[in-house]
Amino acid sequence: MFAASAWAAPSSTEAPALQAFSAEYRVLRDGKPIGRVQAELQRNQDGLWQYRLESEATALFVRMLGIETLESGWYQEQPDRIVPLSYHHEARRPGPDRYWQHRYDWPAGRLKARSHEGELEHALVPGLLDPLALRLEIVRRLNADQGQARDYTLAVFERDEIETQHYRYLRDETIEIDGRCYATTVRERFRKEGSSRNYRAWHAPMLNYLLVREAHLDDGKPIVLELVSLDAEGIELPPRGPCPPSLPSD
Repeated sequence: MFAASAWAAPSSTEAPALQAFSAEYRVLRDGKPIGRVQAELQRNQDGLWQYRLESEATALFVRMLGIETLESGWYQEQPDRIVPLSYHHEARRPGPDRYWQHRYDWPAGRLKARSHEGELEHALVPGLLDPLALRLEIVRRLNADQGQARDYTLAVFERDEIETQHYRYLRDETIEIDGRCYATTVRERFRKEGSSRNYRAWHAPMLNYLLVREAHLDDGKPIVLELVSLDAEGIELPPRGPCPPSLPSD
């Protein structure tokens, strides 16, 4: 569903190290609150990172349907990229639950996937990411590039196949969330024409390119995720106050 990541301040010569964090986002559908997303990134004793997202419905009609999602993955941080090791996505809804699991065997060059539809095996390609690793890798690159107007092309294993996905620069824009102003760089994640998982993302340099807003369409209705709280050492949300004029939106 949605995700975010927090990072230590970058040096002038390398991308920053991952930093543990927890964040909460509200989810709006057509401007009305329907749920929240808890995002957490933690490092274990052997140096591997776990990234976990869990959505929870708050609107009564959504709670009655029992719709929730859980995504989690384990990752290794290397100087030049994020390496996925395992990934799990579970969608709970009326009827049978749906799930997707990936395990990455990099020494053997193979990926094993299992889902509610069956099992498959696939050859790994260099730099391959899963959906959560994609988000971590994007923020790593934005920090390394200091938010320059660059487009990225990445290989992502999306449920049951490898896709070439694009993360495009759109504009710089100042936005307001809960009375807080964020100068942001706006990007577009593009999978393919008509995909409900295409989205626009607002990353805030003042928060080391943390995702502060994300938006996509679902059945023609806008779904928007916005940051409401953050717990990360050395990173503070900006104080509430009036915003300067924003750059024009599309």
